[in-house]
Amino acid sequence: MSYAVQQPPVAAPIAARRPAAVTTAVALLWAMAAAGLTYAISMVAVTPGVVSRFRDATSGSTAAENYVTVIWLVGALAPVLALLFVALFVVLGAALRRGSRSARLIAVGVCALGLVTGLGTLGILAVQRAGDPVSGSIAEALDQAYPSGWITLNFAVAIAQVVGYLVVGALLMVAPREYFASAPAFLAPGQFVAPPSQSEWAAPQTKPFVTGGSEPDQFSHPAVLPKSAPGQEDEYWSRPHE
Repeated sequence: MSYAVQQPPVAAPIAARRPAAVTTAVALLWAMAAAGLTYAISMVAVTPGVVSRFRDATSGSTAAENYVTVIWLVGALAPVLALLFVALFVVLGAALRRGSRSARLIAVGVCALGLVTGLGTLGILAVQRAGDPVSGSIAEALDQAYPSGWITLNFAVAIAQVVGYLVVGALLMVAPREYFASAPAFLAPGQFVAPPSQSEWAAPQTKPFVTGGSEPDQFSHPAVLPKSAPGQEDEYWSRPHE
């Protein structure tokens, strides 16, 4: 009876050990997402009071109403953008924890874009605060309409954004590349084992084998000569054969 050789079981992949740089980068990403959402909610909360005080200071002039439209637009877009960034950072963080190479590239790109945006925000705020607004102007009325310390808070948020993106990008760049590789499994720093390939576990050629002598094959017994008729035994051996 013939039996096919069973294919040996493939060992389960060894669980990856997450580098500390990746864990820290993901924690910072999620913290930045939470901070951004908190800032957006606070912006929505202060917008009605800002608009009310600004209109009172400007007596509802046409030029002031244009600023009011911008204030409401910024207040409405802030939570939407914050929610989008929260969703993006949560997904990126989860993928980074799994060792996704694509997530690492996307996260580094997001950090570069966020760094540029933060530096631009700092530049705009610095230009706005370079000189004192003209007394009685719309700019002065707008500054005074915001709560005390709001401009300082904007500076702090922009600086935190620059530092956060810079640190996250640096951590992802120095993280071991092997952790983000798709084929090898991460064991420890400097020690990596690739999972077995399909060819290494290919089943060998199956061969029939005999069990208990119940089914002899064609080589287990000597050949049997054809039986001759009586009196013709010697004739078979006397004939010349090629």
